Amino acid sequence: MSSTQILQWSLWGLSLFAGVGAILALFKLRDAERYLPKWTELTEIDAVLTVRREELRQVTEGVEKRHAEIGQLEATVGNLRILKEWQDANPEAPARIQQMMIDLERCKSELAAVQQKLAQEEQFLKAAIQENDKLKEDKIRLTQETNALGEKFEGLQKQKAEVEKTIQDLDGHQRDLQRQVNDLLDKQFAAEKELAELTDQVAAAQKEKRDAEAGRDEAFAERNAALAEKAGIEKAIEQLRDLAKGMQSNLKDAGVTGGGNYQDLSKGISFPPLAPTSQPISEQLAVERAQKYISGKKLVFPERIIHAFHTSLKTGDICPLVVLAGISGTGKSELPRHYADGMGFHFLLSAVQPRWDSPQDLFGFYNYLERRYKATELARALVQFERFNQKAFEEVFEDSDIDNRSDRMLLVLLDEMNLARTEYYFSEFLSKLETRRMVNENVEADRGRAEIELDMGGTSKDGNRGLRIYPGKNVLFVGTMNEDESTQSLSDKVIDRATVLRFGRPKKTNPQMSGGQESPVKNGLTFQQWEGWLHKPEDLNNHAHAVDDWIDKLNDALDRLGRPFAFRVDRSIRSYIANYPRWVTEWHKRAMADQIEQRIFPKLRGIEPDQGEAPHAFNVISSIIDELEDEPLKQAFQKSYRDQSTFLFRGVVRE
Repeated sequence: MSSTQILQWSLWGLSLFAGVGAILALFKLRDAERYLPKWTELTEIDAVLTVRREELRQVTEGVEKRHAEIGQLEATVGNLRILKEWQDANPEAPARIQQMMIDLERCKSELAAVQQKLAQEEQFLKAAIQENDKLKEDKIRLTQETNALGEKFEGLQKQKAEVEKTIQDLDGHQRDLQRQVNDLLDKQFAAEKELAELTDQVAAAQKEKRDAEAGRDEAFAERNAALAEKAGIEKAIEQLRDLAKGMQSNLKDAGVTGGGNYQDLSKGISFPPLAPTSQPISEQLAVERAQKYISGKKLVFPERIIHAFHTSLKTGDICPLVVLAGISGTGKSELPRHYADGMGFHFLLSAVQPRWDSPQDLFGFYNYLERRYKATELARALVQFERFNQKAFEEVFEDSDIDNRSDRMLLVLLDEMNLARTEYYFSEFLSKLETRRMVNENVEADRGRAEIELDMGGTSKDGNRGLRIYPGKNVLFVGTMNEDESTQSLSDKVIDRATVLRFGRPKKTNPQMSGGQESPVKNGLTFQQWEGWLHKPEDLNNHAHAVDDWIDKLNDALDRLGRPFAFRVDRSIRSYIANYPRWVTEWHKRAMADQIEQRIFPKLRGIEPDQGEAPHAFNVISSIIDELEDEPLKQAFQKSYRDQSTFLFRGVVRE
């Protein structure tokens, strides 16, 4: 029996077995019905019958499917039988088929090669089409250029005719000039004659010059004699100083160790009677009131300048000096004075002298000959506004009635501060002011690091030689400086510890002013109110990320120029932005623009804009200014380095 017949019989057997199984299941179901309880519901029987009918249907479908498969297998067996008979009749067919398969594979390889070649030809064809299109475009363009050149040639022909006509005119003009030259030669002869006469006059003038030089030599001799006399006077001064020291030593041997005469220091200064404000005032209202007062004094300051000056004073904890720099006559000295009057600050003017060369010029000195302290107005004012040592002053100045203004605000103006070298007379005091933010004011020992010690010519019981004054944060310092040949420039040490506001040329030198005369405020601002307006550098609200990005980009740009900044400048920038008036629209952008003007531009001084990394760094700074949307600042920045050999910033012109 063949395998096909076996498979066929197997399928028939399976079908029969399935049918018998179904019949047995039915019989078993009927047999089981005899044992069902009498109370079984007819519905349950119907449900079981439904399930059994579904199973029977599935079995029937399986049997039919098997019949179909058997039919397919019979057809396959028939085909195989025919193939076997054909193979028996053609024994060489397998070899031929094998050869045909080999030929078929070879044809496939040849077909692949042909397809590959066709693909290459297609690419070449596409490239040729593209080249042809390009040549057509070039032809069109060349045709247009040829037409344009033809028109230009016609224009040149016309110009040639005009030039020829002009040459003819010039020939006639040349003949006229030749006649004029002949006339000038005649005049030259006359001028040479006159020159000879002038030569004689020059000889006489040279004789007078020699006589003047002889007088100058005599003046030099007199100057040298004066210098010698000066040296003698200085020597005499040194001898007097030695004598004073000897007298002091004699006084010490005699048991005199007191602090000397403090009367000059305890005189005090008569400030206007500004009563403390009884009601708290908002920062915005106070600034607007001061701005109105300044305008009423017929002074023209843009609102941007007022806000920048106010913010700079608020950052005195980190930058204890505000410098107003620029050309003369821009109101640098008037702004602090009238700002103080409008805000309710006490004001003190201290005019710097060219001879200042030590801190004694700021605070005074102890005269060992007179045995008393020669105090300056600044020293007297610091005594009145001292917030921690008032009790010690009462013990020292027993017979003096010093006004205690420790709860008030004082604005000190060092007018024309760069007439002398700032580092000589102010650098040490500036370091003391900067130290304030690193000490605990309420701890006496720690506070002492920022205190000023005035030499009183003796030794107290605790071993100190002088009177100690703590420059509290209720005392603010402003300096003005003109930028001309008579003044000294500020060093980097002072610039890094100060906020520099540069006053450029005003937009209008004769503005139309409006508003009436304003009177100074009658109530003074207290230190407690001022302190309530201050913000920490970290208080940037939701603008911290933008500020971080700007500062990082600026420092990277300066690093390329070899002039990066460190922690102090970084913190100063953040403090300025945090303390800028919050009622101003986009206040963080305005504050950042101010800091670029005040802190970044001074560091670019002397940079050659077209050398090394300067072009890249300047582009970075310019892009940040674009983000800040400050067009006057951008114009001032570009003007500072374009068409110039080095960077030179002269201020921003604002309306």
